[in-house]
Amino acid sequence: MNLSQIEAFCAIADAGSVSEAARQLECNRTKLSMAVKALENELKVELFVRSGNQVTLSEAGKAIYKDCQSLLITATRIKRTCSQVCDEFAAEMWIARDDSLPDVLWQDLAHSLNKLFPNTSFNIVLASSGDLASLVATEQVDFAFGVDYERLDDPRISYQPLGKIRMMSVCSVSHPLTKLKRVSDEDLRKSMQAVMVYLNDQDNSNLEPFSRRYIGFSSFEYMLATILTESAWGVLPEPLIRHHLREQRLTVIRHTYGLTQEDYCMYTIPGGAENPAMLWLADKLSDYLFDF
Repeated sequence: MNLSQIEAFCAIADAGSVSEAARQLECNRTKLSMAVKALENELKVELFVRSGNQVTLSEAGKAIYKDCQSLLITATRIKRTCSQVCDEFAAEMWIARDDSLPDVLWQDLAHSLNKLFPNTSFNIVLASSGDLASLVATEQVDFAFGVDYERLDDPRISYQPLGKIRMMSVCSVSHPLTKLKRVSDEDLRKSMQAVMVYLNDQDNSNLEPFSRRYIGFSSFEYMLATILTESAWGVLPEPLIRHHLREQRLTVIRHTYGLTQEDYCMYTIPGGAENPAMLWLADKLSDYLFDF
């Protein structure tokens, strides 16, 4: 048994076919098939139920899948730890973030990162809150920061809560909902809602629309712009809207929907949180949330 066989097994299990797994790994189908066959021969068990071009995990395959995932994660962590011991820190780092915190904060933090860690190039990309965990799990980014609506039980991801962030249901001060002394569920459902949408396949009930009419965005800022300029309402993070509330451009809806405290988290692969640059960034974000 070796890591290449384990990787082939997990890739085929995730993709549902050898050809799709080969495409994702950019390798030969025959090589993948042979790796899995060798693993099955060594374990003396069939790991897949094969039907044409499609494969599904057998009972034995299901039983060992999570352990195999953990082996791959552990191997990655060992390699990363050894590279850090040898001072081979990443020359480039990809960071995904949502926009639940103001852009000006992130601009200041990005400039500080570049000054404090000049040997590393930082790429900071904006993503939907609902996609952050998936981006880390699929290794499209190294770290992610944002609102964690639904922490998944995924061995590929490590979560570090940095603080609480308050969410509020709001609309513009001219919205018809502001004229109601008490807003009912039906009042919300028949009003246009601006919602957060995401690309990954994982269902997230916390991001499902409440209204029958809605428009979706992958950004809180886009939601905010729509709420301010159109006859729409939505659930937004307090750090992004506090000054709009103070300037009376927005008002909190008289309804309990969306009034929650959510964790603001750092997402990384297990063992990745020891990176000195990300430890610094996590501390700064935690301080901001504590002082807010």
